[in-house]
Amino acid sequence: MSIYPNSRIKIDKLRLEDIYQMSNWGRHESLLFKDYNFPVMDDRQIYEWYRFKVKSKNKKSFSIKLSDGKLIGYLTIREIKKLRKVGTLGLVLDPNYMSNGYGTEALLSFLEYYFKELKLKKMILQVAKFNKRAIKCYEKCGFKLIKEYYEYMDVQDINLEEELSEDEVSESFKIRKDIKYMGFYKMEINSEEFETRTKGISQNVYNFVDMWKRFNASPQYIDNNKLKNTQ
Repeated sequence: MSIYPNSRIKIDKLRLEDIYQMSNWGRHESLLFKDYNFPVMDDRQIYEWYRFKVKSKNKKSFSIKLSDGKLIGYLTIREIKKLRKVGTLGLVLDPNYMSNGYGTEALLSFLEYYFKELKLKKMILQVAKFNKRAIKCYEKCGFKLIKEYYEYMDVQDINLEEELSEDEVSESFKIRKDIKYMGFYKMEINSEEFETRTKGISQNVYNFVDMWKRFNASPQYIDNNKLKNTQ
């Protein structure tokens, strides 16, 4: 399987040799993104990491590469439920290639494959509320916000005020009795919504530029003030 959305990138099955390229990726400076930094691993650990990503029956992983073969990210669909035809998205990019539209390009083209070839009906994802860049990408691709919730932060000693502005901390985190909770959004898109948004556009993934212009012209806007807190 190969998806060629345009001349800039291609999407393919994740292979073991791809993992070694991740060792050369840039690193996030913010402690809030440290879990996205690729860890230092030996050959055995790399192989085990690869098996974890590709060998599970309810998980599929794909590489995101530039036209010259350089790996700049990967997509994972986990928790695939075949009867309900739904999966959960994970998307990671090399920090050196963020803010260049690659994530949006890759995801729009992958959604075409996800609904048309894999025959799944709905894709869901979870994203941290403070991660505005990722939320903007998902909204451009047609995802709708369906739930807001908070979870206990595994690392409690992060100084949030050093990482974000006061308004961003207030909007995206809760502190109760000196315990920090991080806010998340659950978002989803189904095949009917995706089909509606691409109606009138050629389904050939090579026509990505026209598709992206249509999506960008009609973004999804969410009124966060209407959300109900589940925490």
